[in-house]
Amino acid sequence: MAKRHRWFWNGILTAVVMSIASIDVAGAEEPPDPIAQAVENLLKSDDAGDQSTGQPAAGNVRGRTVSQDDDKQIPADPSQSADSLPIDVHEAQVSVSDTGTVSLNIVDLPLNTVLRVLSLETNRNIIATPAVQGTVNASLHDVTFEDALEAILAMNQASFRAQGNFIYVYTQDELAQIIASENPPVSRVFRLNYVSSTDIEPAISSLLSQVGTLSASAASEIGIAADDSNAGGMALASTDYIVVHDRQENIDRIEKIIRELDVRPRQVLIETTILSAELSDDNALGIDFAAVGGVDLELLGSTSVAVQDLTIGALPTDRFEKFNANISTDLTGNVPNGGLSIGVIKDHVGVFVRALEQITDTTVVANPKILALNKQRGMVVVGRRDGYITTTVTETQAIQTVEFLVTGTQLRFRPFIGNDGFVRMEIHPEDSTGGLNAANLPFEQTTEVTTNVILRDGQTILIGGLFRETDTDSRSQLPGLGEIPGVGELFKSRSDSLQRQEVIVLLTVKIVKDFDAYARQSWEQAEDIERLRVGLREGQMWHGRERLAQNAYKTALECFAAGDYDDAQWHVRMALHHSPRMLSAIKLQEELRGLRDWDDDGTATRSFIHDAIMQERGVELPMFDRPAPPFVRPEALPESHNNGLHEYDSGDEEMDMMFMEAIDE
Repeated sequence: MAKRHRWFWNGILTAVVMSIASIDVAGAEEPPDPIAQAVENLLKSDDAGDQSTGQPAAGNVRGRTVSQDDDKQIPADPSQSADSLPIDVHEAQVSVSDTGTVSLNIVDLPLNTVLRVLSLETNRNIIATPAVQGTVNASLHDVTFEDALEAILAMNQASFRAQGNFIYVYTQDELAQIIASENPPVSRVFRLNYVSSTDIEPAISSLLSQVGTLSASAASEIGIAADDSNAGGMALASTDYIVVHDRQENIDRIEKIIRELDVRPRQVLIETTILSAELSDDNALGIDFAAVGGVDLELLGSTSVAVQDLTIGALPTDRFEKFNANISTDLTGNVPNGGLSIGVIKDHVGVFVRALEQITDTTVVANPKILALNKQRGMVVVGRRDGYITTTVTETQAIQTVEFLVTGTQLRFRPFIGNDGFVRMEIHPEDSTGGLNAANLPFEQTTEVTTNVILRDGQTILIGGLFRETDTDSRSQLPGLGEIPGVGELFKSRSDSLQRQEVIVLLTVKIVKDFDAYARQSWEQAEDIERLRVGLREGQMWHGRERLAQNAYKTALECFAAGDYDDAQWHVRMALHHSPRMLSAIKLQEELRGLRDWDDDGTATRSFIHDAIMQERGVELPMFDRPAPPFVRPEALPESHNNGLHEYDSGDEEMDMMFMEAIDE
């Protein structure tokens, strides 16, 4: 009833106000009527009272301003533009351009209020959970709706998800729980082909989520050292593996990383050429003479071997009281045996000349090759090992160990293949000779290089070299007399020596890119080696048993191909006569005869497992098709046979089929 009376009086007051307004417009301007002013204030008060139960709009929507108070709405003055409105720290200004970008200026407004502003202005359906709370202070200009929403939520530890026409706003913890429930952890086994589990594990551990776990196979044994007490047992015999338990999205990322890391390693073919050339040039010249006085050489009982030397005998005792003299030199002893020797002996004088020139030219070329994987150590040794004993003495005992001196051609290296076509090499080529001396101590003469170099794929470079020359001039002479020009040559011997050594080490690296081509090239090498072997065998004497057997076998094959089986049988028997263990000839004879030869081994244990297997299968099949117990009398034997194996007829069709299947196997 009170409300009805209020509307009645509102109508009367409205009519009075309109009458006063029309009179005011028609007449001269007069001071405001107190009654009209009171009526207008009353109308404003009633309107404000009716609107007190409404909810304010959020944001500056098309020129509207929203205050921080959610229970009040302040309409903007339509006579002023949005840009000309004063900015208050407790108000929010939000506008949307024609292109859909958002501009806003917000100071200390609740997050839910800002979300309502964006929802109304952009016509988006935004739903927030009760846990989404916070205050927004932001000034954004011409950004997309998604960027604006993400920026506003991020500062309040919240996030959003768009599903269909709705945008759901959650706290970050709520969203994480939702994602976890929608994406439960799964398990996946990754089989590794070329990398070990210990190498791949650190690379993917950082990709796991908080609920993710990782387990890897045990590390594989490395090295190939001989060990007669360890045969592997139940150790993993397959490739390494990684087991990952995590959400699917992380599993997918880990799979991508493993696919990029678990790739086939590249290989390099290393070839080292070691050239060692030594030149030794020795010249020696010596002159000896002997002259006696008072006696002759015959009286002294002198002897000579082929007039190449002179050995003076004892002086007779009856000549001691008379004058005797002797002058001689011994310089040809410095000249090695061989060469030119000239000797003259006459009465009291003997002269001998010996000259020798020795030239030794030695050239050693070592060319080891080896194929190795990237970053893996490679080694090849072609030489000999000389063992020697070393003794270690302590206060309580003496321990002897056997060590080895390795000599010959050796190559040790480790390649590092780059993606730019270059290869870095740690390499140590060596060529050495040596052995043990009389005291059983090792000695060695070696040429080796240790270096770390970089070279391009397919190039040959010089990684080391040595040139050394030693000149030696030795003289043996009589003091003073040997310096006399011309005549001095009779009183001296000379030996000149020239030693020249030159060492060159070359390195060639080839990255293997085409494995098929490399396999074909390797097979061609194998074919060449077989040709060399055949050539060496054919070079043996024709009447040897091996050559006779080979020739007979080849003739038997020719006869077999021509259909002359009788001659083929005769020649294959000749081949087996000369070489009874020629397996190919034995098989050819079995093919010609239609059965195989047998010889009982006279033992009961060799066929034990075979007999047990046949008994389990329910058949009786002798080992190697040879007769074996139980024996059947001739009148009970079946009439037909197949390739020397008698058909079995037990009266049971199923048993007979099992027997024939066993024969086929």
